[in-house]
Amino acid sequence: MTPELLSRKLSSADPRDRLEAARFLAENAKNSHIGQIEAALGVETVAWIRSALRRALQKVHPDAPRVIATVATELPTVHTAQIYSDALETTAAQIIHEIEPILGSLRLSAEAEMLAFEGSETQRGLDRLDALIAGLSRLRRAASAPKLEELALDRCIYSWIAEEAIAGQSIRILRAGPQDCIVEGDKSLICLSFVNGLRNAIDATKALDIENDKYPDVIVNWGVTDVDTWVAIVDSGVGFRGNVARAFDIGSTNKAGHLGMGLATAQQAMTSMDGSVRLIPLERGVRFEMRWPKAKV
Repeated sequence: MTPELLSRKLSSADPRDRLEAARFLAENAKNSHIGQIEAALGVETVAWIRSALRRALQKVHPDAPRVIATVATELPTVHTAQIYSDALETTAAQIIHEIEPILGSLRLSAEAEMLAFEGSETQRGLDRLDALIAGLSRLRRAASAPKLEELALDRCIYSWIAEEAIAGQSIRILRAGPQDCIVEGDKSLICLSFVNGLRNAIDATKALDIENDKYPDVIVNWGVTDVDTWVAIVDSGVGFRGNVARAFDIGSTNKAGHLGMGLATAQQAMTSMDGSVRLIPLERGVRFEMRWPKAKV
């Protein structure tokens, strides 16, 4: 980082810039930076940034007394979410970059060296790793910066439902929402969140002990308010058991053979658009609700 860029980021109004500069100094600080670090510490109020600046000062001046923090506040939620999204996207990309070629070579070697590869535990293990990489790719996309465009929400929903209809088989998916519903958002992020919610609703419905495949319907609603756009998927399936907040953690699942990344991906996709996902347990079934703000004019 050049001295000019470092100075600009340290004095930026955006805490993400200041955090980046402070972390750079924590790793690369020299004696010539002491004045800059002390000046930044004198005005910084964000706890994470102050901590990084103090580590930078200790790096160049180990015997200096530790600077006692003045009143500090946490990053606002919007900045915390953005920093988390940036870190998630970068980390997922690095993991995928490192593991994909290794996994590909391993599969080729196993197919060539094992006479009974098809149907083996080795193949099932590799398939699961492939699914993990695919899940990480979706999670990385969910964490990326949104590309906003106008879209007909009703037509998108009809299309996404049609693509998932095979999985639903005998389950009817009813649609109720305004036609020609033009909204603004990132189509691929909305799709990521919606499809995960719909698949969960179908799985929960199919898990019912029903005779003659007379499953209850899944209902999809959508609409627009003065402040946001919303989509809701309501099922009458087996319902949700456990801690709702924990359901969005990566790896959280009660489904055999699943990686537990669906709801985490759905939530991250909406978070990238400054939106949200809610999972609301009902007396029978679950309401999956996604919202994102309308564009400011």
